[in-house]
Amino acid sequence: MEKKIEISPITGSLGAIIEGVDLSNFDVMDLEVVKDALNQHLVVKLPQQNLDRFKLSKLGSIFGPHFHHPIEKKGFRDCPEVLQLLHKPGDTKMFGGASWHADITWLKPCGYLSFLHAIEIPEVGGDTSFSSTISAFDTLSAGLKDLLRGLNGIHAYHWSEGKEQLPWIAEHPVVRTHPVSGLEGLFVNRMFTSRFSNMTASESKPLLEFLFNKMEIHEVTCRFRWNKGDLLIWDNRFTLHYPINDFFGNRREMIRTSVMETKGGTEAAEKLRDQKNGCM
Repeated sequence: MEKKIEISPITGSLGAIIEGVDLSNFDVMDLEVVKDALNQHLVVKLPQQNLDRFKLSKLGSIFGPHFHHPIEKKGFRDCPEVLQLLHKPGDTKMFGGASWHADITWLKPCGYLSFLHAIEIPEVGGDTSFSSTISAFDTLSAGLKDLLRGLNGIHAYHWSEGKEQLPWIAEHPVVRTHPVSGLEGLFVNRMFTSRFSNMTASESKPLLEFLFNKMEIHEVTCRFRWNKGDLLIWDNRFTLHYPINDFFGNRREMIRTSVMETKGGTEAAEKLRDQKNGCM
């Protein structure tokens, strides 16, 4: 019996919901559907998934090499590439909740996809917002676009002005071209981009702040409400995200893994044929 798969966009800028795909028991067709949807919509939600840390790890490894966080000690002992993001009722801070950002821009190659799966969620609150850096770039004037195409940005882990923390620092073009659609998007973010190459932080700040603001307007964003079992997958090269910390006093448990961009790209169908069970 042929699967009935439905893909429903949620805004004109980015985001879609994929129904009819079970990623706990996926095949090549499922992965191609997800890849195509990500190329078009940049972030997708797949409801009613049932993934443990091992299955999430296996899924991520199809798309690229796993990222192992050098600082955050939230990985499972038997599956360290998968982080347990547990927010207890008395916690006030939220992992990744300081500002709009993309994951792992402070390495080169940079972060590619992130996978976030809802294990336990509060009754309300804890939504995650996303921004299309492609749509944001499209709002700029032709002259500014040309200027930005010639700039590189410095990305550093937990940077502060005048003090970039080595060795987690990378230089990337400010404008990236999507390898499938050919569309251009901004590649800077509040959390990790400290300045432009060959400029000081103070010189860079006015233009960076202008670009950050452009990526946060409603017209280029979407917002996902979580349900238990939801899986969100997003492309860190062309989106920013912001987890909303508005569920104080409630417990929330998610598991997350991220994979890195590879120089030559990754063909999901080819990797699936060689995939082994368990963590990679």
